[in-house]
Amino acid sequence: MTNENYALITGASKGIGKAMAEECANRGSNVLLVSLPNENLSNVAYEISNKYAVKSDFLEINLTNLNAPHRVYNWCKKNNYNLNILINNAGMAGTTVFEKSSLEYSDSRIQLNIRALVLITRLFIPDLKKSTKSYILNIGSLSAYYAIPFKCVYAASKAFVVSFSKALHDELQESSISVSVVCPNGVETNKGTFSRIKSHGKMGDLTKISPQELAKYTISKMLQNKTIIIPKRINRLLLFIEKLIPEDLLQKILLNEFKKEIKKA
Repeated sequence: MTNENYALITGASKGIGKAMAEECANRGSNVLLVSLPNENLSNVAYEISNKYAVKSDFLEINLTNLNAPHRVYNWCKKNNYNLNILINNAGMAGTTVFEKSSLEYSDSRIQLNIRALVLITRLFIPDLKKSTKSYILNIGSLSAYYAIPFKCVYAASKAFVVSFSKALHDELQESSISVSVVCPNGVETNKGTFSRIKSHGKMGDLTKISPQELAKYTISKMLQNKTIIIPKRINRLLLFIEKLIPEDLLQKILLNEFKKEIKKA
């Protein structure tokens, strides 16, 4: 990584996004942090800049707002920030009974997990092409490969992210941009994810990963131009086994397994 360009990371105030920003900075990249207001983002930017001796800046914004992608792009253009890395991390998870959930619950996940990611990516592609080598990293989920009861909107949104990333990778393969998508299983980021991981017992413990471990592994694979990144051997094994299970049986297994998260909630 050069010290002339920036890595932009959405959802960067904590969890996966913060770990990704720290990993980029540790490799010598300047960072631009985007996250919701009132999440201590200014301190995160200062700490990263001070610890890793890189430049940093931040923008507090709600990416579910319709004009948010344009505001992020215009902020970068106004400040002459040249990107060679775009990490679309911001997203919403959660477990709920769909028919009992609010319209806002689903809408916010569609707006953030899909719309914001797509529009931000589209806006920055022409600028990313100006770099000799640049990267787009989208944060997916292992749930993208399953139709998960009680996570139907979230899992479907991540399936979109994986499909979008793979297709965009092929569209841009003759350009300077490499597109990657990472699909972790449970990531220990906050009380909600801790509780959901714990509800799956031993399997949850075996498949989980810390944000720091995820960031280090993912950025390394991204720089190697890996398209689909699946951390931990057991998660790759789960995907292989899933292909051997009849669909009806698989759905019954998923239903019973994710009822545990509803009961825990």
